[in-house]
Amino acid sequence: MSKTQPEEKDGNLPRLPWIPGLKKPTFDFRIPDIELPYEAPHKYLLAFMLFLIIFILAGGIYDLTEQPLPMGQTTTQLVPVFKSSSEQFLVESLIAGLFIGIGAGGLYLIRHSTRFAYDVRTSITLLILGIILTLVATGGTIVMYDFKTT
Repeated sequence: MSKTQPEEKDGNLPRLPWIPGLKKPTFDFRIPDIELPYEAPHKYLLAFMLFLIIFILAGGIYDLTEQPLPMGQTTTQLVPVFKSSSEQFLVESLIAGLFIGIGAGGLYLIRHSTRFAYDVRTSITLLILGIILTLVATGGTIVMYDFKTT
C-alpha cells in the first residue's frame, strides 16, 4: 500500500478517520434474526379448541340459554339424569363433559404411546391406559344414555 491511499480494513472498505477522545460508534447493518414462538400458541390454541368442543358437545350452550335445574328429585331420591331426550339437568351436562374429556384423554394417550418406539414397556402401558380410558368413557356415555331413554 502506498502512503497516499487510505488504509483498507477487510480488504475493500477504507478506514475512516475519527475524532480523538470520542467513542467511535459501532453500527451493525445486518437484518436481525427475529424468531416467533411457534409451539406455545399452537398448543394453547389446540387446548382452547378442545375445551370449546367439549363444552358444546356436553350441552353448554343449552345450559346457558335454558338455565336448567341443577338436579332432579323424586319423593325418595335425587335423579341426575332427565328422563327425556330433549331436556337435561345441569349435572347431566357436567357428567357428559367429563366422559367426553376422559375419552379424548384416552385417545391422546393411544396416540402418544407411538412416540416410545424404543421403550416398549412405556408404550404398552400408555396404550393400555388409553384403551381403558376410552372404553370407560364410551361405557359411561352408553349407560347414561340408557338411563335417559328408559
